[in-house]
Amino acid sequence: MSIEIEAFTRVEGNGGAEIVIEDGQVKEVKVKIFEGPRFFELLTLGRYYYDVPDLEARICAICYLSHSVASVRGIENAFGVKVTREIELLRELALIGELLESHALHLYLLVAPDLFGYADAIRMASKHGEIVKEGFTIKAFGNYIRETIGGREIHGINIKPGGFGRYPTVEELEKIEKNSEALLTFAKRIIGLFASQKPLGAKAKYYIATNGYLYGDKLIASDGESFDYFEHIEERSLPYSFAKQSHYKGEIFMVGALPRLILKNNMLTPMAKRLFEEYKEQLSQGYVSLNNLAQAIELIYALERAREIVKELLDKGINGENITIEPKEGEGIGYVEAPRGALIHHYRIDERGNIAYSNIITPTAFNHAMMELSLFTEAKKRYGNTSEMEFMQKMEETVRAFDPCISCSVHLTFL
Repeated sequence: MSIEIEAFTRVEGNGGAEIVIEDGQVKEVKVKIFEGPRFFELLTLGRYYYDVPDLEARICAICYLSHSVASVRGIENAFGVKVTREIELLRELALIGELLESHALHLYLLVAPDLFGYADAIRMASKHGEIVKEGFTIKAFGNYIRETIGGREIHGINIKPGGFGRYPTVEELEKIEKNSEALLTFAKRIIGLFASQKPLGAKAKYYIATNGYLYGDKLIASDGESFDYFEHIEERSLPYSFAKQSHYKGEIFMVGALPRLILKNNMLTPMAKRLFEEYKEQLSQGYVSLNNLAQAIELIYALERAREIVKELLDKGINGENITIEPKEGEGIGYVEAPRGALIHHYRIDERGNIAYSNIITPTAFNHAMMELSLFTEAKKRYGNTSEMEFMQKMEETVRAFDPCISCSVHLTFL
């Protein structure tokens, strides 16, 4: 027999799971990504490089800036272009805004109802209205940063190869600095709630992340490797999923906030670093549900880091000059940390500046195998020992801990 989760709730996109039972035991779990295929790799082929980041911004409304920044970094690397410190800082600030918006949505509105025993945030607000309000406030601030740097809250087109279409004003940056400090009080209050969550899911054998906190030029793994993705990561197609599944050296791995904290805690801002040390022993247990606590700590990191970036930009003054790009044949990879984990945009560009090859691997595609393992682990532990309602609830909570972005994951490579 099989237990069907027809559709995951309180996640982005359309997916479900099949839990296969044989002889009264859980034998297998299949995470079925049935969101319709989205052919962004194919759509970029033959297009002029300058137009591609605007197209890639349409991949996702929640994490469009991660795709935009990964795209421009891949293109610039293909041409051997190095941008200025100012441009790098502004791109990092954009990614921080996205992290704030996305983590606040996930933690306050999608996960917190589980911890308080409510079906959704609307019902939770009846007794915990302040928490919901604070979540919306942090989310709105993240969207302000996204709009200021990215051009729009959703599908912005301000991130350009070599720079930006428009640079922020001093007044806009000062507003970001002021609000970053003010919202730290809200973010600190939520830490204890997610630290109290009981363990769910499996433990990953390997963690993988970029070698910089929010972007980098390589991937790093918990076994000490520093590598380009194609050296150790194998993508596989599945008969029951429009998303591919990835393995690292043949093994299941995890990307996301928890791997970032474990692998890169030395890069954290002061308050976030103290919180990591306080919860280090708990985080090191490695259960997937601890990704929620890691995201809560990253809210602190994001607010602190936003202040640092804005202070440096204001101290130096905004120059607002783009880097001139001369198209040529080349190949480049953009590595970025989307809120849900490592994101890759890989391009080959011909001598005319047109895209000849495109590959995109998203965090949810990376985590697909880990999602199956976590559901299998949780199902095996609970099947026959809990009520059907509780069983299904814990399956859903396990999936939600990954904060999956299913629409992002259904990308296909053609060349």
